[in-house]
Amino acid sequence: MAFTVSNFKSNLAAAGGGARPALFSIDIDSSFTTATTFSPTDNILVKAAAIPASTIAPLAVNYGGRAYKWTGFRTFDNWTTTVINDETFFARQKIMEWMRLISGYMTGERDNTYGTPSRPSSTTVPYKEGEATVKQLSADGTVVQTYKFHNLWPTELAEIPMDWSSDVIQEYTVSWCYDSWTHGSGLTSSTSVVS
Repeated sequence: MAFTVSNFKSNLAAAGGGARPALFSIDIDSSFTTATTFSPTDNILVKAAAIPASTIAPLAVNYGGRAYKWTGFRTFDNWTTTVINDETFFARQKIMEWMRLISGYMTGERDNTYGTPSRPSSTTVPYKEGEATVKQLSADGTVVQTYKFHNLWPTELAEIPMDWSSDVIQEYTVSWCYDSWTHGSGLTSSTSVVS
């Protein structure tokens, strides 16, 4: 079968063109307090992220002197975002506050505000998990794919290097743990569930 550049271009154009890594939006919502929820302005400062990976670990089953691979458990690696640091450290302060609510004060002290991971049915502060949504956009700005992370919380807030010889805006990464993600076409993430 002959292959031509015009065939390639017409096939790509028929599918709306290639998906572009710079066309995306991120929403991070702690869901339990506005002090740790990213506003639309804060979410704009999330410079980079990733569509989540899907991994099913192989499970070895031995029989007759051989190991046969069977489907094991689904695993979810941490999700990483890169955030642009503004001069007020506004987004970073929210992430630090979220981490304080999870594990208590930096000194290790705890009280009924910090480090109390009770469930929502309790009369105290609810469990400190949230959600994040990644939306892949088309060239015209339409949402074409949506991925939602469930039971999300920050596990690592990276350092910010400082250097007198550097003339760039500061950035830092945040690693997030989550239990599962859902996926869908367009604005919803309920058409296909991965959990």
